[in-house]
Amino acid sequence: MNITPNYTDLGLSSPMSIELRKVVESQLLDDLKNYSINCENLKFDWSESCIEGHLSEHLDSLLENYSGIKLFDENDNLIFEGWMEFINDYDEINNCKYFIAYWDYLDVYENGSFVNIKTEPGLPTHILKLLPKNLKLKFNNEQFN
Repeated sequence: MNITPNYTDLGLSSPMSIELRKVVESQLLDDLKNYSINCENLKFDWSESCIEGHLSEHLDSLLENYSGIKLFDENDNLIFEGWMEFINDYDEINNCKYFIAYWDYLDVYENGSFVNIKTEPGLPTHILKLLPKNLKLKFNNEQFN
């Protein structure tokens, strides 16, 4: 099966500003490193992004937790598909807003089919470690994996 990328259609992620999209994409690429994945030269295809019900505002822009995000290599070969999640909360102790996007589900495309890398939703341990102490306590009821 040959899947062709569409880098111009933003799908349902279109409410994200250019600035917010850059932050989200950078954080999602950085999150791949926690799964021992080389994230160099990957390009995002948001054309089939779908809203999954977690609406928030950051950098004067709207975003949701989107499924259907695809990543392609420099030769436009499909490499990954995933579902992003994020934390967008106020840290009262440090008096600042805290934002981080990460993969909630992630599959790698190999030999014509998807293989699960991250199959369980919830806040991964590597993201939990990045949170300030008070936010760790707040998200203590999340499912960690």
